[in-house]
Amino acid sequence: MLIQQTSIDAYESVNRGNNSMKDKVYDLITMAGAIHCEGVETILDGRHQSISASIRHLVKEGLVEDSGLKTKTSSGRKAILWQIVDQTLPTNEAIPLTV
Repeated sequence: MLIQQTSIDAYESVNRGNNSMKDKVYDLITMAGAIHCEGVETILDGRHQSISASIRHLVKEGLVEDSGLKTKTSSGRKAILWQIVDQTLPTNEAIPLTV
């Protein structure tokens, strides 16, 4: 798939520095527990294109996932509630110890 240079430039413009849009989105999802894209857009005062692209990148990196829950947006449509991927081991998995 060919990615247009304008798309690359737009992504990089909001994802530079120590507190990129992607970092802000990740932090907000962490604090919210689960939130839909429109909620992130509203709280961060971000454009849909930037926020949804940031969520998509976080999903591809394995940091954010679909919670399996949906809620209504301001338009009345259902939207995915995004959540942070749980990094803890299931309780039935043993943790190897090294001595």
